[in-house]
Amino acid sequence: MRTFEILDALRPELPACATLACDQASGTFTAEVAPWAGPNDVPVQFSPFVERGERRVPERWATEWVEERVAPPSRHNIGEVLRAHGLDRYDACELLASSGGRSPQDDFYLREVTEGFTGAALLGRELARERARAGLTQRELAEASGVRQETISRLERGRANPALGTVERLARALGLTVSVRIE
Repeated sequence: MRTFEILDALRPELPACATLACDQASGTFTAEVAPWAGPNDVPVQFSPFVERGERRVPERWATEWVEERVAPPSRHNIGEVLRAHGLDRYDACELLASSGGRSPQDDFYLREVTEGFTGAALLGRELARERARAGLTQRELAEASGVRQETISRLERGRANPALGTVERLARALGLTVSVRIE
């Protein structure tokens, strides 16, 4: 199983609006929308589900979104496409990963979540959600916490592993406490 974050290139300050899971054995895709994301924050195929309060996008719709982003196996020049992506056989997940999930249909792209990165990604999503809940911009949170805005941006995008002291300063500025749980 491979997992990707879905990000909006036009709003790089936002954390991932959803995660996309690819089961390469079955060739299926599933998507889970982030708790903070509204209908205008996600790919248009996901919007009806978000409007109804559903966070899990049905497999059919997640797969359709992926199919817009990769060449179909029936494409007349599929061999050339595969070679251009360094593949020796058709695999929608590999094609998707090699292109970063980019499509001319919208401004969303993918970033693969790798082992060791999931904790940073989870922390980033939670930080973004709590900051939004508090009605603060990244700059305002930076001023309140003493943590640089650039650091907050990297944290929210899951691109940094902060020291516990940094997490505590951010939590205090948001009126929260930090608890650590190892499972």
